[in-house]
Amino acid sequence: MNLKDCLVQYCDTREEIKELEKRINDLEKENSEFSVVQASALESPFLLGEERIYHTDFRKSRKIQELKGILKYRYDRLLDQQIKVEEFIDKLPTSRLRQIFEYRYIDNNTWVKVAMRIGNGATFESIKKEHNRFLEKN
Repeated sequence: MNLKDCLVQYCDTREEIKELEKRINDLEKENSEFSVVQASALESPFLLGEERIYHTDFRKSRKIQELKGILKYRYDRLLDQQIKVEEFIDKLPTSRLRQIFEYRYIDNNTWVKVAMRIGNGATFESIKKEHNRFLEKN
């Protein structure tokens, strides 16, 4: 896998994790259901009222646990990828290139935000060209 593919894979894995976290949260919300029943006090006066009884579907709970295991595996893989990306960034020849790659891949900024953070009149086109030129040479 070349350098650019590694960087893209890192970003893709991060997005994949966000989606899986969302699916797990949605399933957990679905799985915490309640029923409303009529109930009365145990002592006088025996007034009727409504009580909520919370319940979960154990099949869904098992599925949620399986998905959390997959999520843990993906987190571990993401951390391995992040270490590789950080090591790569650390070896870049100039501070400007390190900033460009860090802002783009570690901080997940758009090219416009990267240019704004770099400052000194940098435009997103110039930053992107500098990034692409470096990747083409290496």
